[in-house]
Amino acid sequence: MRTDEPKPRNMPLVWSPYHFAVVTSEVLTRPDSCSSRSFADVIAKRRSAVGDPVDLNSVAELLWYAVGWKGYASCGRAGLPIAWATSPSSGGLQSVNVVCIADDGSAPRLYDPVNHAFLTLRADDELVHTENRQSVLSVTGLQSGCTLRFISDRSKISAAYDNVDSLVFRDGGAALATICLCAEWLRLAACPLGFLGSAMLPLLGLPQDRFQAVGGVQISRPRDANG
Repeated sequence: MRTDEPKPRNMPLVWSPYHFAVVTSEVLTRPDSCSSRSFADVIAKRRSAVGDPVDLNSVAELLWYAVGWKGYASCGRAGLPIAWATSPSSGGLQSVNVVCIADDGSAPRLYDPVNHAFLTLRADDELVHTENRQSVLSVTGLQSGCTLRFISDRSKISAAYDNVDSLVFRDGGAALATICLCAEWLRLAACPLGFLGSAMLPLLGLPQDRFQAVGGVQISRPRDANG
């Protein structure tokens, strides 16, 4: 794959937020305490693994620490909205959306990093879970836990930069690495998934000329945590 050097546009493109098909929303409780583990301990213990099912409250806590927006500005790079989060992003644009697909068959949820909320998406839940189960099993051999799918709003990065391919994948990788470290910090298991996940976009009703799948990670409860 040929990837040209990205560079800021001399004349930014017009961009507007995408309105997802949301059925319901659930505002989550922001964590008021955190793990006391040192960074050195997290680095020493971090491993990729798939364990047992995990509750969505634990997933929500993980997402708040890893990708929740801690600050926001309505006008930044190229006049576009920017945000501050633990996971870095190109120009502070924070264009990676996280869709959560739990192993309990429930509807897919979009994480809202601004309000720390789960937004239930309108989709064919059975098709979404069938595709997700097959994809996760193909690369891990196990499917328990909650799959976090990374979906980039490519149009937002493209509004600010030329040649955005490397930026799109870099942002997905930054989100993946940050979530994996925060998962270990919170004593959860995280296993990066070796696929982009493009087949999921039409099942979620997302236009492929705007959005791009950039991977995912399986979050679960370590088996030794239940012993």
